Amino acid sequence: MQKQEEITTRLKKIFDLFLRDNFLTTDSVYFEKLITQLQAKENAFVLQVPFVTDWVDKCLTLISADFHRVHPKVISFMLNLISFMTSNEWMVLRLRELDIMHRVVFFMQAQERNFNPSIKLSGIRVMKAVTKYSMGLAFLRMQRSWMLLINYSNNEHTLYVVREARELLYEMIYKFCDKMHDEAVTLEILAEIMKPIQENVYITENTSGCTSGEEERIHVIVDDNELLHKISSTVDLLCYILQQTLLSEERTKLVSLLREHHNIEINIWKLVEMTHNTYFMEKMLSALCSYHFATLLHEKILNPDCEAPPEEFTEFGLAFFNLMKFCIQRNDGINFVKMAELHHILWKKLGNRVPKEIIIQDERVSFENQLICFHMMPLLFSMKFAMKMADESKSELFDTYIIKLLEMSCEQTLRLCYALRDTFITPEGRTNCNLFTPELAWKCVHSILSLEHILDREQAVTVCQALLYALREVVALNHASTHTAPEDCHGASTSNSYSDIYPRGSEVIIKDPKVLHSVMVGLRTLIERFKITWKESVETIGLVNCLAFVLENCNMDPTCTVQALKLVQLAVEHFLSPNMALLVDNLQGSALVCLGPIIIKRMHDTAWEVRDSALELTTSIACISRIKFPAFQQFLIDGKMPTIVYEMAKHDSEPYVRASAYKCLSQMVPINSIWENGLSQLDMVDHLLYVLYRENEDIVRSEAILTLSKIYDHRKIPSKYKNTLFSTLNYCVVGDHHWEVKVNALCFWRMEFNRQLNNQGMIDGSFPTVTFSKEHKKIVTLTRREVRLRVAKVLAEVQQYGYYGIILKSLQEEYSKEVLSLIVTGIKAMNDKLDEYDFEIMLKDIEALTPPINSPNSDPSSTVEEPMSVEQEVEEAVLNVNAEQTDDIIESILNAQDVQLLENAFRNQMHIDNEDTSKRHIDEFYYKQFAVSVREWKQQISKFDLDKLVKQQEEWFDCNDNLVCLLDDILNAIKRDDNMISDCY
Repeated sequence: MQKQEEITTRLKKIFDLFLRDNFLTTDSVYFEKLITQLQAKENAFVLQVPFVTDWVDKCLTLISADFHRVHPKVISFMLNLISFMTSNEWMVLRLRELDIMHRVVFFMQAQERNFNPSIKLSGIRVMKAVTKYSMGLAFLRMQRSWMLLINYSNNEHTLYVVREARELLYEMIYKFCDKMHDEAVTLEILAEIMKPIQENVYITENTSGCTSGEEERIHVIVDDNELLHKISSTVDLLCYILQQTLLSEERTKLVSLLREHHNIEINIWKLVEMTHNTYFMEKMLSALCSYHFATLLHEKILNPDCEAPPEEFTEFGLAFFNLMKFCIQRNDGINFVKMAELHHILWKKLGNRVPKEIIIQDERVSFENQLICFHMMPLLFSMKFAMKMADESKSELFDTYIIKLLEMSCEQTLRLCYALRDTFITPEGRTNCNLFTPELAWKCVHSILSLEHILDREQAVTVCQALLYALREVVALNHASTHTAPEDCHGASTSNSYSDIYPRGSEVIIKDPKVLHSVMVGLRTLIERFKITWKESVETIGLVNCLAFVLENCNMDPTCTVQALKLVQLAVEHFLSPNMALLVDNLQGSALVCLGPIIIKRMHDTAWEVRDSALELTTSIACISRIKFPAFQQFLIDGKMPTIVYEMAKHDSEPYVRASAYKCLSQMVPINSIWENGLSQLDMVDHLLYVLYRENEDIVRSEAILTLSKIYDHRKIPSKYKNTLFSTLNYCVVGDHHWEVKVNALCFWRMEFNRQLNNQGMIDGSFPTVTFSKEHKKIVTLTRREVRLRVAKVLAEVQQYGYYGIILKSLQEEYSKEVLSLIVTGIKAMNDKLDEYDFEIMLKDIEALTPPINSPNSDPSSTVEEPMSVEQEVEEAVLNVNAEQTDDIIESILNAQDVQLLENAFRNQMHIDNEDTSKRHIDEFYYKQFAVSVREWKQQISKFDLDKLVKQQEEWFDCNDNLVCLLDDILNAIKRDDNMISDCY
């Protein structure tokens, strides 16, 4: 109750400040946060407090008298507040008493052109909030509020305003038409929507002044841009309304009303005749397409009086083919592809309401297959090499694919494909470069990719095969241009007559880097999404061969090179059968042999994106070589790739490349042959410790510590690095500023715990009854006393290197929720383990195994408070320079007029040792400053409420402030803004 009083008191004060004449704000985020908080369920009581309604009434009175007296953000906030208040029916009655809704609508209709988008959007939300009540819907009808919504939809407002206005307008039309059955109001709204079209299309009836044998001459202005702009938004709105009807599960009368009273199809075709502009043509054709689908759904599928069989779609099919034929006749390839895409999207919206196969002119077809053919056709026309191949097996594969396309196409589809070919290719056998362009080819691919979430698997495989043949076309063109025989590994044709194959000129399409890039992106997307393998598409077997040829082109665009490398990586992961590992022990005779030099060459590319992709490919090869395909291990060794990758990790100028190199090394470390024949001779441990202490880039340190973890887990780290290793780990946990590095360092510590426990005989988280003792070299029985002693040894070992100290320090100072969550999880697991083995009894064993923290045996001289870094040394040295020495230095500079004396003087005064500045690693005894006993650690941990700590951290990061704190922040912000304004005066 007290909290509610605090909220209402502060909120009333803020509301009063909002209505001041001189109110200004520099931070609009607080309005959004306040709206979000008031919308929350726990704060619903605020909207029912009487002063809120009174404040809304007062604000409306002010803005009705003078719009400029109230800040626009406050007006928007007030309108949003009203929309929330209407969720309570009792509040609706109160708002009705104060005539709030009438005043809001009057205000919005009176000055809509002077409002900013936030006010328009808030006003729409107010109207939308009341439409769920019949009383509110009746009010909006009386006010003819659809006029405002149509205006917002048509006058090029912001995207959000247009979207909200259209949604509300359709909702109102649907309710008036099909829920309230008010045809008069529905026709009035539709007439207002269609008004710009009805006023600007020509009329074909004869006038009274014409004789019966005469026809009126109609003069049409083609591409009148002013007219097209005027009706463009109306056509968009019409498309939206028609497409929204496709989501309805009930039949609507909207389509029949549009047909009977506005002759919509004929009028849109009239608009089509008035333009050759591709942009406006797309809008008109989209409206026709939407109308055909809406008619199909509501006049046939959902019409109980329809007597035709469910599969009979002849009328719809002919309308579709006529639309596509019109695009061909207009030489409009772009809209041809766009219409195929739109038809596919709308067909999927019909879902299970349409059968899998339909009948068009007595021919049973799959409609989606026809759309896929139209999608791919412009790209397939660029393929000449596939028509004549020296390799009969490849020719047979291509013939099989063509037969597949023919079988899935109906007669009308084939007719249109031939018509499209005759448009793109001249009778002389040359490509019509004005129509058949690279832009059209890559538009085909992007159009297909936009449908990836709705494609069926069978269609995706068909498209993938087409893209594979398009990629082979690139190889053929490159081979023909060089006039040299390709290597055996590429598997390309030896024919040199590529340029003479009909039709001529289509090589321009394949040469374009954007087309090649889109083809490879399309292949990678489809293969990844649908998990396509060589079982579905035999053509994928030659994918690596083609890509090897493509990657040998040194002049290729970097973006294409990156995609080619990523596609090779995908091919290696997807198309290498695991059974092959049982049959072969080397890669001789395959295209994979050629990849070695290509990868090495791309590792030295000037573009860092290419180097990074080459490393990702190498990482993938190393990963599958461990178990799935061991033959790749020798492949990596023969190419000396481990050494090259290590050099890239050390010296590459791009941080992302260095991080990828460490990721690649972490995959190579567990492989015995690669470690023994390459990595073991390198100074990896020394360099990784150096990177963790000296590297500036977060992503590099994060990957470096993972690589070090792999080495520690699978290989032996020399004992001379042990102190430095744990000092560096502790430094990463408490001294590094990047949360991923901290998390990885803590995971390293967790791995150390598991390693120590496993060495003591633990298996799968528990101790067996007997185990083999390495110390006594015999099998021993693990009694409860023996188990406690072994666990005590582990705890004593980690205590020695300061683990408990860094955990306590992190709990007190850590701000990252990911790190804190990991620490709390670890603490809980350790507490459970300690309770399981009787902590108080085990504590005596731990203290017996380790000397006291502050005992004389410990070396105080080696205890370090902070990591030794150059910057700290310089700062301390600067403080040691006294004032007299500084004056002498300045005098000597003035006398000698030599700026270099300043550098020499400071070098002499600070006694900076060059060896200290180049110190590679942290002080090896840095861990000693975190020396905390297990007893002390346990006592300190008990003082923390771990769950509450994590919860507070999550709330702080998610900005889940309570309403009281937010109101205080707003009051302080308003006060700060007032002070700033006062200072200006």
